[in-house]
Amino acid sequence: MTAAAPARKPRALAALLLAASAFVGSAVALLPAGAEAAPYRDTLTQWSDRLDVVAAELDSAAAPLSPRIGGGTLLKKGSSGERVGRLAQRLIELGLLAPEQATDQFTEAVDAAVRAFQVAQRMKPDGLVGGGTRAALDRSPAEAALQMRQTAAAMRGFRDTAPDTVVLVNLPDQTTTFVRAGESALHMRAIVGRPSRETPLLHDQITHVIVNPTWTVPPTVMKEDKLPMLRSRGTPGIQHAVVYLDGAEVAPETVDWNGVTPGRVRIVQQPGDHNALGRFRFNLTNPYNIYLHGTNEPRLFDREVRTISSGCVRLQDARQMAEALLADTTVTPQRIDRMLDKREPQWVKLANPVPVEFVYWTATVEEDGSVRLHPDVYDRSDETAAVPAGSRA
Repeated sequence: MTAAAPARKPRALAALLLAASAFVGSAVALLPAGAEAAPYRDTLTQWSDRLDVVAAELDSAAAPLSPRIGGGTLLKKGSSGERVGRLAQRLIELGLLAPEQATDQFTEAVDAAVRAFQVAQRMKPDGLVGGGTRAALDRSPAEAALQMRQTAAAMRGFRDTAPDTVVLVNLPDQTTTFVRAGESALHMRAIVGRPSRETPLLHDQITHVIVNPTWTVPPTVMKEDKLPMLRSRGTPGIQHAVVYLDGAEVAPETVDWNGVTPGRVRIVQQPGDHNALGRFRFNLTNPYNIYLHGTNEPRLFDREVRTISSGCVRLQDARQMAEALLADTTVTPQRIDRMLDKREPQWVKLANPVPVEFVYWTATVEEDGSVRLHPDVYDRSDETAAVPAGSRA
């Protein structure tokens, strides 16, 4: 394929090379009462079959001829240089930019082509070539096909072993799905650990729902973030927090923190809308102190790539998750309202713990059959491709 080739084939290739993205609108989907829902295992069968079909189509697609754009600073309107030149050539090959518009300047035409690519990929059409958009543009057909086949195999393994009721956390897609009695009941965006503080692949269970949780700063955050802040500013930078030194509450501005080790300090943020966990926490049983919770920063769910936590999983709508988990108990939505009004932690133990599976699927399928590829956020797709569901991290 060359720059002068007919546009039809490059555009077909562009349609196949779908990339990591996040919907512009809300991604929380709750099925209405009485709505028909395909059994989740059937859905996984359809998805895995579809991934294999698209992978086969990619096998016959011509590989891009231009060099990859490659990592570097954000590219946007007004940028210039060699990487912009490679970006323009890639857009030409995909049929989104005319051959005569080759340039090393990020022009209006390049901006329009980038936005068109992002729309086709179901990405936020902002014209910015950051990590997600750049990875999508650089991905070859062979790499995309491999991702699809690996994910198809992993989906089939999960389908054959998963319980009928399970909370599913897909780390590359950064989403959480609640499957109840074999059918998908709730799906929402999630925030997972940053690459330096990965969320581990876990086979676990939810044992408690906590309304109005406190937040105790975990050891890694204490060592790397909060104790350095205490030393430099005399404050942990946390609203409504109580600071303990050797088990006794202290006024942080009165302490010389330079000789204090992390193990001597405990910081507890009080419940409320300001709390880092939001108004709901879902306790798991793993030894890594990983759990699910809400957040006091809902704007973060608008991001294309949401690998920004310290390891725990933040839920876009923790209230809906709590209601779904407690639907078969005496804890009604009205009772949850009353619990929220108390402004102190309220613990609800689940009579039957709900399984939680953390999976690593770098490809998913949309309702219209189109495929979305997601970034290998922890650089582990090769090692997880053959890991069966239920394996512990």
